[in-house]
Amino acid sequence: MNFQSFTASGKTFTAAEQADAWEKYILQDEYLSANRGKYAERGGVIMPMVFRADLSFAQQLFTNIGGKRNTLEFRMDILNVGNLIDADYGVGKTFNSTQPLVTGTPSVSADGRPQYRFRNLGTSLISETYRATAGVSDVWRMQFGLRYIFN
Repeated sequence: MNFQSFTASGKTFTAAEQADAWEKYILQDEYLSANRGKYAERGGVIMPMVFRADLSFAQQLFTNIGGKRNTLEFRMDILNVGNLIDADYGVGKTFNSTQPLVTGTPSVSADGRPQYRFRNLGTSLISETYRATAGVSDVWRMQFGLRYIFN
């Protein structure tokens, strides 16, 4: 791989740094390390599965008022309960980049070999395929409910 030095956010990334980062990137990714030297298959890499579970508890209290049954229901729901137990459970992941290599400028070297540069995130080169998403569904939530049922 022929990397080209570049500067981004005031930091210069040398060709050697990029080659080392690219090697580490391949080794940390299960699909890339298993298919090294091959063309990437369409749909070969998919997002990791996220397992989420919710827990619900309801208690009903009954009474007769005016000869009719009336019910008071207390309810508690814990959404993404696995995340309550362990902060790593129930957290989604997204790609850091779907294009880790970009063509350099110029795109070929003087000897005609293609030049690339490794994708950076600000002042560092990407090091992992996925990053945790930061949405409200990635953390546990608790809600309470009260319902009065009358007939």
